[in-house]
Amino acid sequence: MKDEELQKLARQEIVRRVEQDGPTQPRVINADSQTEWSSSLLCNVNANELHVLERAPNIILFFNDMGMVIGWRDDGRAGSSMPTWVDKEAFLKSVVDELGLPKDVRLGSLEPVELPPLGWTHYAIIFLALVPADDEILRLWVSPKTLRVIQCLYGPKNAPL
Repeated sequence: MKDEELQKLARQEIVRRVEQDGPTQPRVINADSQTEWSSSLLCNVNANELHVLERAPNIILFFNDMGMVIGWRDDGRAGSSMPTWVDKEAFLKSVVDELGLPKDVRLGSLEPVELPPLGWTHYAIIFLALVPADDEILRLWVSPKTLRVIQCLYGPKNAPL
């Protein structure tokens, strides 16, 4: 899929999400799109940012080369200045409640990592099924201060794109 097609798809997805979750009368003040090579995902990633006044945060959507949404980041949230400890049970409960996940999800791993430029976060792998398919694996970066999700990518780290 060409960059122009990805950008068009991204704009459509952003409009849909703002209509679904945004304010009743959103005021878009800036839109920005960036495409760069991701050495960890081994593909071009298209990041689209829409600045909306009122209750909608700055959301960045990630698309793969085939135009599918593979994740998102909320730039209205930040990590901490240093790594911290978090209770696994409280962490999992907070993530399940925020994302509306089923109560029987499993936490694969949880570790502090730095997410530039947002600071230190807790990186977790969540399995949505006992034997998860690729779309039943979530990779999350969560604020240690608020236990709110900053970034979410769908699928395993080495998933075919």
